Amino acid sequence: NDVSNCKSSDLLGEVVINTSQLKANENNPIVFPLQGKNCGDSTVIQLTMVLTGTPLEVVEERTRGNEAPYDVHVSCRQLPDADLTSKSDPIVSASALNPITIQWEPVGATELRKDDHNPNFVRSISINQYASRDRQLRFQVYDADSDDLSQIKADDQLGEVYVPFSKLLQSMGKPVVIPVQGKNCTPDTVIQLIVVPAGTPVDDIEKSSQGEVTPLEVYVMGRSLPKNDLLSKSDPIAVLNVLNPLSNEFNVVGTTERKENDHNPNFTRPIPIEHFSKKDRELRVNVYDCDDEDTNKLSEKDQLGEASVNLSQLYESLGRPVTVALSGKQTTDESAVRLIAVPAGTSIDEILRQLRGTVTPQDVFVGCTNLPKHDVLSKSDPVVLLSALDATTGLWEPLGNTETLKDNHNPTFSRPLALEHYSEQDRAVRFSVHDSDSDDNDISKLNDSSLLGETVINASQLKFQENSPIILPLKGKNCEENTLIQIILVPSGTSLAEVEKRTRGNEVPHDIYISCRHLPKNDLTSKSDPMYSALI
Repeated sequence: NDVSNCKSSDLLGEVVINTSQLKANENNPIVFPLQGKNCGDSTVIQLTMVLTGTPLEVVEERTRGNEAPYDVHVSCRQLPDADLTSKSDPIVSASALNPITIQWEPVGATELRKDDHNPNFVRSISINQYASRDRQLRFQVYDADSDDLSQIKADDQLGEVYVPFSKLLQSMGKPVVIPVQGKNCTPDTVIQLIVVPAGTPVDDIEKSSQGEVTPLEVYVMGRSLPKNDLLSKSDPIAVLNVLNPLSNEFNVVGTTERKENDHNPNFTRPIPIEHFSKKDRELRVNVYDCDDEDTNKLSEKDQLGEASVNLSQLYESLGRPVTVALSGKQTTDESAVRLIAVPAGTSIDEILRQLRGTVTPQDVFVGCTNLPKHDVLSKSDPVVLLSALDATTGLWEPLGNTETLKDNHNPTFSRPLALEHYSEQDRAVRFSVHDSDSDDNDISKLNDSSLLGETVINASQLKFQENSPIILPLKGKNCEENTLIQIILVPSGTSLAEVEKRTRGNEVPHDIYISCRHLPKNDLTSKSDPMYSALI
């Protein structure tokens, strides 16, 4: 320790300061940059002025302030494999940088986990935080043979991370995920650190950070699912997964029942899941073609498609369907899943009743003009089918049909169509006019080939113009501009005669006198004998 032997070539760096500056900051550390040929921006010297004879331990105690004990809970994901015949046996050692001695001092370690690349360590690491000083922490992950850290060598290290303790404290009770740096580590190799006050169970801290927990049930419906079987329709089953933010992997939450031969399934078994008011959760729905209820046999070739959505989006639309496009190898633009979240234990029918509000039964009378001819040897035999779009399933729900009128291109149907009006929910209704060849009014035989024309209108528009006729054009292959349908919404039980009376108003009798000029000649030997016929 003879400094007389030191030469200028041995100089690493130096700094010049005024002693008054040290006196002004007595008992407090001051950090200065060192100036030297090879010094960098982080090359510093720390100086603390104290009374002569003050022990180093007293200096450290003064500079760091009051101690506050904390526990650090540790877990890792996707650790590299360090053993030839088995998985790694990880253990995490923590150390803190002493700013006085500039040395790393051990503060604790987790237990050893056998054959585990994704360990959740049970033993937390106790660390004190000082009121006047931040602490730089180092967490080193080793592949070890025992809990004895003295037997661990540098070659056993899988990776390490550095983090200021203040950063962990800012996320109190919340996971801080940091990539692990190491020779064989990948971008997915991470360590998760959760700091809690000493002695506090981590479950309690997680619950407070997640906020209010609401148990929900999610109903799943599929629409326009692709065909996966050669001789029949697919037999779909839906699997709900939730994203684990630490491992970045989806974990299965639950499954629906299996539906046979159904490309538009309405699964009746809800899937339970918890919603956290302060924590969003990403969900993924996988739909498979399943031969039985055993989901363990499902593979990628069985998948019909998948869709992703945040649980918060379902929670904000509580009781209302959220439609998400289904992506897959054979899906179409119409392939989708519809998800409805409801409070746990609430039936979906009860939720729908609340959304619909007051239900008012009403009748709809229908008439058509200038329907196209569909039969070769005779006029069309029209019948009108009424259907409503179910906001829950996204399918057209049949509500009823009129009678069939034979050989009539301008029918006025006497049988009304029953339609329920919902005070809190609007819905689209569709009027489809078909040519029916059935004598017994069997509408099961009707299909796209028998369709003459159709039109769609919102039920709220019908309600707004109640007791007044609405005339709409019919859309169809052979429909013309004057192919029309007239719709009148009336209170349930109103007769057709009463409807006609309401629509025409008070009766005032009139006479019409007729005269003609320059009529054509229709007889060979005499003039025509005219007679006028009036139709309304």
